[in-house]
Amino acid sequence: MLHLVTLLLASGYVTLCSHIQEYHFIKEAKTWEEAQISCRNNYTDLATIGSHDDMKRLVNVTAASGMTEEIWIGLTETRVASWLWSVGETQSSHGVAEYTNWSIGPNSSHHCGGMRADGKWRSALCETPLPFVCQEEHFAIFTEGSSRVYIVLQEKSWREAQEYCRLNNTDLASVRNQTENQALQQTVFEKGSSLFLIWIGLFRDEWKWSDESDSSFRYWERSQPNDDGVCALYRPSDNKWYDRDCTSSKYFFCYSEKKVMRQIVRVEMKSNSSFDFSDSAVSKAILNQIQKRYDGVKLQWSVQPDGKIFHKK
Repeated sequence: MLHLVTLLLASGYVTLCSHIQEYHFIKEAKTWEEAQISCRNNYTDLATIGSHDDMKRLVNVTAASGMTEEIWIGLTETRVASWLWSVGETQSSHGVAEYTNWSIGPNSSHHCGGMRADGKWRSALCETPLPFVCQEEHFAIFTEGSSRVYIVLQEKSWREAQEYCRLNNTDLASVRNQTENQALQQTVFEKGSSLFLIWIGLFRDEWKWSDESDSSFRYWERSQPNDDGVCALYRPSDNKWYDRDCTSSKYFFCYSEKKVMRQIVRVEMKSNSSFDFSDSAVSKAILNQIQKRYDGVKLQWSVQPDGKIFHKK
């Protein structure tokens, strides 16, 4: 029997309002805790770097200052571990891996995660050489005909794989729900059916930001952290992060909130004919899904002149 599926196209507009972090380089040597107090008294807090874009701005501020010495940022070790996503800013709950698909519970001595051919996740030692999959940094959504991911068959450690992806303006792949997990599985293992386990962007760490942000973005030097201390700093000579003893006196970065940026974006969606875009519960659910992908950005639907959010196409 032949089954016909009618596809429904609809478009609407969503307004994005975002707060941009402005970084302030403080040329006063202080311990990490003293720097934290100073930032909280004069700005918002020690610097939080939540994305690749934040990191680029931090690098630019440092270059403009001419500083080459190590600089405190707001990251510190807490001994409370969480599984996070490498890409950071586009993940729900600020990068914490809420959706999981482990084959068995992750080993407590393993700090990196991969995907098997059946789509299940396995933890592994981060030094294990494995092939890996990268995704376009700002496009984690899988779309029909374009998965926006690519497979690298070279076997690398998790950190080497992450560095490879980032040098090519991408990041290790991430998924936020069963649909995306299945799409990634089919894309990767259809093209490399002999593969057993590949690195994805899952990692486990115990580091948290001073302002209590849950951002999972990290930019460690390949050998870091290596238990030199429980506070993080930025080293301008290689633009990487290192762990250090918190009692060392160093310059530091604070941040403050910059003006709100407002942007209206047109959104087009495709669904089967049973999908009712006029239902307020549907529009709310769609907005919630989009919101999860944008940390620090407040989203709202723009109501069009006829009182509707969506128009059928």
